[in-house]
Amino acid sequence: MLLNTAIERLYDLNVGITPVEEGSPHERPHKPLLLLAVFDLLDGEAVGDTFHAFDLLEVKGHDVRNQAYLQRYSGLLTLLPHDNPSLQWVGTDIQPEDKLATYGQLLREGKEGVVLKRIDAPFSPGRPNSGGSQLKFKFVETASFVVTGINRQRSVTLGLYGTGKASLAPQPAGNVTIPPNQPIPRIGAVAEVRYLYAYRESGSIYQPVYLGERDDIPDTDCSTTQLKYKAEPIAA
Repeated sequence: MLLNTAIERLYDLNVGITPVEEGSPHERPHKPLLLLAVFDLLDGEAVGDTFHAFDLLEVKGHDVRNQAYLQRYSGLLTLLPHDNPSLQWVGTDIQPEDKLATYGQLLREGKEGVVLKRIDAPFSPGRPNSGGSQLKFKFVETASFVVTGINRQRSVTLGLYGTGKASLAPQPAGNVTIPPNQPIPRIGAVAEVRYLYAYRESGSIYQPVYLGERDDIPDTDCSTTQLKYKAEPIAA
């Protein structure tokens, strides 16, 4: 069955919806959203109360994984309701100038990264980390941290100095695992670490990777001003 035909039949189905009383805290369900929950299979990620859809895998029980990505994405836009904040699609750019503009915007907003896909490729399960028809590119950062403790299983605790004269001791910034081919740094040493972003509430870094010890800067240069924080969600 062609994707467009499947979508048309999906919307023609008669779905009963129980009305809610006025003043009820529950919103009236959106018909396409109910149909998606029963008949369709999406690829995406739930962030908070919102599901961000990347791809369309099945329509009314029919597998569309082997169809070109651009065709699947067009079907995804057709299926998803445009007025439900709990179910949203992730944008895709086709033209080179649009890609560059979106890349710059996401970088300025402190987003995690982008995924590049071939528009003619079928769906490929797994993580798009290298090669193939899709590639994940993360906006990673590096920073210098003070080693404040040595843990079990080749892990050390990291710290950073805050701003102002009141910050006399390093503030906790999380832990990082030391690879087997690297010596464990001593307490007080400066460690260079790659990370994705830092949490503003705790100051801890996410997805840390130990790069090595630094001996060219003092530990007092390891401050929280280096950090790139996770982007805050924009209120609707």
